[in-house]
Amino acid sequence: MPLLRILLLALPLIELASLILLGQQVGVGWTLLWVLFTGVAGLMLIQRNGWGMLQRLQQQMVTNRSPFNVLKSGMWGVLAGVLIAFPGLVSDVLAIPCLILALVHRGGGSGPDDQNGPRMYRRGEHTIIEGEWEPGRATPGEDDPRLNKP
Repeated sequence: MPLLRILLLALPLIELASLILLGQQVGVGWTLLWVLFTGVAGLMLIQRNGWGMLQRLQQQMVTNRSPFNVLKSGMWGVLAGVLIAFPGLVSDVLAIPCLILALVHRGGGSGPDDQNGPRMYRRGEHTIIEGEWEPGRATPGEDDPRLNKP
């Protein structure tokens, strides 16, 4: 835990040092333009991923599909936006893997063939959710006398 606290205290100092070095290399104007550009780009990314995630979640829930891939994609996209909006070069570099993971999980279409969750489909008026079953394992109806009432 102390290591995490030290890293959280050191991160703004590292970001400040990287901006100072960038300013020495390319000039103060270009550095300020970079900070302004990444701040606006990060906020746009947060807004786009947040609203896009909500819309895709609604679509997944309407069609009775698992929302896990949509949540993963949205989480990585919002995290990338926060890292880009934070002024500094180190956080911008850390945002690149988050953007890649957001694009990898972008499909968000978890249907009956999704291996990340249970398979679910409708047969008539019944909803069937597939799961794991082991032979010899007691079902809840066999153990619980409350469920076996005539």
